[in-house]
Amino acid sequence: MAIRPLIRIASSTAPGGLTLSTIYGLENASRATLGSLITISGLEIFNSAKYMSISIFISSIFAFPVVLFAGSLIRLFSRKYIFSLACFLIIIGNLLLSQESIITFTLGNVLRMAGAGLTMLCVSLYTMDFITRKELAQVESRKILFAAMTWVLFPGIGTWLWINTNQIIPFILSSIIMMILLILFWWLRIKESEQISAPNKNHLRLINNLKTYFNNPHMRVAYLIAVTRSSSWVFFFTYGPIYFIEAGVPVQWIGFVMGAIISILAFSSYFAKIGEKVGIRRAIFYSFLISGLCFSIIGILPKPTLIGIIFLLIATLGMDMLDIIGNLPFMRMVNPKTRTEMTTVYSTWREFSFAVTPGFASFWLFFVKVQSLFLVMGVFLISAGYLSKKMPGRVD
Repeated sequence: MAIRPLIRIASSTAPGGLTLSTIYGLENASRATLGSLITISGLEIFNSAKYMSISIFISSIFAFPVVLFAGSLIRLFSRKYIFSLACFLIIIGNLLLSQESIITFTLGNVLRMAGAGLTMLCVSLYTMDFITRKELAQVESRKILFAAMTWVLFPGIGTWLWINTNQIIPFILSSIIMMILLILFWWLRIKESEQISAPNKNHLRLINNLKTYFNNPHMRVAYLIAVTRSSSWVFFFTYGPIYFIEAGVPVQWIGFVMGAIISILAFSSYFAKIGEKVGIRRAIFYSFLISGLCFSIIGILPKPTLIGIIFLLIATLGMDMLDIIGNLPFMRMVNPKTRTEMTTVYSTWREFSFAVTPGFASFWLFFVKVQSLFLVMGVFLISAGYLSKKMPGRVD
């Protein structure tokens, strides 16, 4: 029987929605493997949620400038080499995290955060360059669907392997997935965009980029939405495992419980249609409101219980919707002539959320317990929802 050769996902060098979604899904699979394990192993190393939060905060501070200077790096080396560098940073970071010491935990998170920020920056640029405005919502929902399939299963796999096998195995698995992604990326031979001219040298200056971006009120709102929705997931995967432990969930099953909670992402395509039907601005506002109210209720419950886990499930409905449509305001408002420069600033939302969330939480943990942080996060989400109303009508 004849054996057919493998069919490339992208028949041409211009990536389509399926190609970008596959790349995005594999990158998420690598991160998802360690999704709940970072907190569990961090608690074992530090014996304190407070000091673990401080370590993550320090890591994010050092990773933050890497993404800010990504525009200059792309101009010097092109996106494909920056994407490759990012993959290697994540692989090295994973291996450092497996060593279980305070220094390697902090340094490993620096490399992992910086690499993840760069990969997401490159994928965002490819999406805006090769996907039409009308297809953005559909492609974003497909990317989230591919990511959802990994976050439903891989956090549980990582935690189970850590408990029941050699503790280095999940870190190796995460690194292998990144290596597969890197090989696939080069095999696809994705081209650089011909639609957008090379970034203006003057625009690649960090201070100029920051001033240009944040002087635009609409860009500020887009950044607020991105940071807040990311912070909610950072909070979920950092302090969710602690809540589950206090609620009596066995450690080896925490990853699977978290995966089950976010399995609603499998319906991302329907969420995208809802967002388009009711309007992007209105969908973003109500998503923030739902998540914020549920987090607030969890925070005021007497103790971690099954009821709190149910409210956490409801909260992820709003968080899922924000993941699907949260990038659309920026993508629809950014000026194509400064797309690379502005995306360089915008893409720091991930690193900024990793800095703000554990940094703010570590301060509050001096005075309150982990459960009370849910109330603080809930108020933060509700406030962001009302501020998101300042988006212009063209976002819809």
